[in-house]
Amino acid sequence: MTLSAALREAYASGDDEGVVIETLEVDHASLDGPIRLVRNVDGQLGEPGETLSLPVKAGGPREPHLLCAFELIAPGADSDGPTEGKIRMDNVSDLFHELLKGAIGYDAAIRVTIRFYRVLPGQIDAVTGPDDDSFSGLEMTAVELSADSAEGAISWPDGRQQNVPSGPDAFFDGASYPALFT
Repeated sequence: MTLSAALREAYASGDDEGVVIETLEVDHASLDGPIRLVRNVDGQLGEPGETLSLPVKAGGPREPHLLCAFELIAPGADSDGPTEGKIRMDNVSDLFHELLKGAIGYDAAIRVTIRFYRVLPGQIDAVTGPDDDSFSGLEMTAVELSADSAEGAISWPDGRQQNVPSGPDAFFDGASYPALFT
């Protein structure tokens, strides 16, 4: 996955006029709705614990995101194949404790989406959607939770576990590959 030209330019230019806001969305079947967090927001827009509304889809409605400091290493790839990403948050362990407690007993992955927004000073209301560099379809594969922090590994689903002969995740079906089903 590549970064858009505008976002690549923003990261490389050292531009202090604009800022790239990063958001994190964590969702699971046990939740009533996704947990949305935002970072890289200066103090003029709010304090930690407050919310900022941003559209999660271009032209879509604005959804509240909790202002929260978190560290993010996006998943990628090297010569050995895909590499895991990492998320670390301090002082929000109660938020993720409820998520993990609710996930017990479900046979469903914790889904993660990372979105980027390029914002100019005083123009937060002009944002109509995230940049097209978002990471979606990620799954949280391991979580460590302590009294003062939460850390999780994120990656794309392993396709080897999805190669089933039938059903919605089928890579090969009987009609297209009859030799596999004889």
